[in-house]
Amino acid sequence: MGNALDHPLFTARLRIEPVTPALAQAARAGQAAFVDVLGAEAPAEWCASSLQLLACSIPEAWSKAAPTRAVAIHRAEGRVVGDVRFEPSLRAAREFEIGYSIARSRRRQGYAVEAAGALIDWLFEDGGAESILAGCDSRNVASVRTLRRLGFWLDSNPARTFWWVLTPDLRTSTGA
Repeated sequence: MGNALDHPLFTARLRIEPVTPALAQAARAGQAAFVDVLGAEAPAEWCASSLQLLACSIPEAWSKAAPTRAVAIHRAEGRVVGDVRFEPSLRAAREFEIGYSIARSRRRQGYAVEAAGALIDWLFEDGGAESILAGCDSRNVASVRTLRRLGFWLDSNPARTFWWVLTPDLRTSTGA
């Protein structure tokens, strides 16, 4: 499939830290253990909505599992701003599905585009991806804007969910 994300990714403002088995175990132990292992503050509002998802991202029995989530940490502040999910798609080989979540207090500041963009670039350059999917509620205007800024194109819209697709040529054609 490609390489596993085994190192942090860096952007102008963020450190994108892959969720390793040790970090998932710390998330299962709670906010204090997670913060200690991560080496960054994690706001309670983000922990309430996302910590359990990170804890479940790598089951306890999988000591060598490849990460499918990463935590976005503001480099200057040492504080979690959100997370990004990336996992192989069930539709096709060499296709990934991504998702992102940004702490409510950090929304509308470009963090989703920055974090997801770094991960998308890594997936295309080193992760073995040939295409990437993303879904969002059709009423989620902010997410629609984010996906468009990243270079995604609307692929289908069953019911209230929009499904978006991105390929390397679509990403470079938008200047993303």
